[in-house]
Amino acid sequence: MEIFLFWLFGSFLVLMLMGVPLAFSLFMSTFLSMALASDVTPVLAIQQILKGVDSFPVLAIPIFFLAGDLMNKGQVSEYLIRLCMSLIGWVRGALAYFTVIVSMVFAGTTGSSAAEAAAIGSVFIPNLIKRGYGKAFSVALVACSSVIGIIIPPSIFMIIYGSFGNVSVSAMFIGGILPGVLFGASLILIAFIWSTKYDYPREMEKMASKEEIIASLKKGIWPIGVPILLIGGMVGGLFTPTEASLVTVIYTLAITMFLYKTVKLGDLPHMLKQTAMGAAIPLFCLATAGAYGYLLAYYNVPDFVGEAVISVTTNPHIIMLFIILAYLVIGTFMDGVPAIIILLPITQKLAEICHFNPLHIGLVVCSTMALGLLTPPYGLCTLISCAIGKCKLEDAVKPLLPMFGLLFSVILLIAFLPDVALWLPRLLVPKLVPATPM
Repeated sequence: MEIFLFWLFGSFLVLMLMGVPLAFSLFMSTFLSMALASDVTPVLAIQQILKGVDSFPVLAIPIFFLAGDLMNKGQVSEYLIRLCMSLIGWVRGALAYFTVIVSMVFAGTTGSSAAEAAAIGSVFIPNLIKRGYGKAFSVALVACSSVIGIIIPPSIFMIIYGSFGNVSVSAMFIGGILPGVLFGASLILIAFIWSTKYDYPREMEKMASKEEIIASLKKGIWPIGVPILLIGGMVGGLFTPTEASLVTVIYTLAITMFLYKTVKLGDLPHMLKQTAMGAAIPLFCLATAGAYGYLLAYYNVPDFVGEAVISVTTNPHIIMLFIILAYLVIGTFMDGVPAIIILLPITQKLAEICHFNPLHIGLVVCSTMALGLLTPPYGLCTLISCAIGKCKLEDAVKPLLPMFGLLFSVILLIAFLPDVALWLPRLLVPKLVPATPM
């Protein structure tokens, strides 16, 4: 077993250091360890790769990508900005608040933080800088706001965790609402403090008139219907998360083609091509990580890690903190999709030992992996935001740190107070919430 683990982990590490793309590193290390140090036939690697994507819930991933592209192409954020402007444009620092609020609404369609960072960043970062907000603050705010896309449903991470971890995806979606709102509230608090400290401008001299608010509501209210339709349909038992993704696309297509008229029929072939290219990356990582995770489970690595942890401590709070820090560190260097699949058997073994609720630990893991999108060198949301704002990474770190600290405190809150995370699922979909092991 020692030789097998050497090949499995050693070859993966060497390939990553050589700059081989993550999905190929996972596949090659799996194939090499099977061929050179395992009694498992390498043909099984292909079978496990196919099995990794042969899942009905996983089908939702490319469909949610398409919904996000439609929202972006349809300039939906522009109508949301006008709505926010009419409601709170007279407040100091209103544009910073708009950024967070629009990100929270946009999160209800994309399911991808990277897509959200690109879409929201391209609209808000230039405007924030133009209106006198610090460049570093603008970049950091958009980067942190975009990670809400992984927490507020739909969420690619939650689809993957639920599919591979045998946890209800619908329950995870609903469980992600409150942590996502807490993330947003934390960022609004930071925006308030910075706006007061640096005297950031108001967008309007006085409150909008009743007529202006009604006019902005006529078109700005429709995107908010996406998360309402998504959650309402699942709570009401009308459709599954995968079916909800298609309903989201149809709804988004309707408002962008017929209401806003910003998407034309001729735009669809190019958008479908972009969706296929964008979804191929996480799906390929998911497939190869599935084969890698299969080998870990086959050789009882989760049991080994569980016994090693128990030999150090049996305190569930310390083990919970260990899980959070492990995912936080790994998320710094690896994409969340393969990280979740590879570590899932180990996580569930530790959760079983400590009697953690399966839904609760899933929400903690997905929320923690979201922060990995902020931390270099893999911090994709931070890198995208820095590129849009033409800001050096080291300059963005100063305003990023307090935001990161508040978001991390939210994770600790839902980790050590499970009822906070499980309250909404227990209220809306009690039959889908697994019982906490005793």
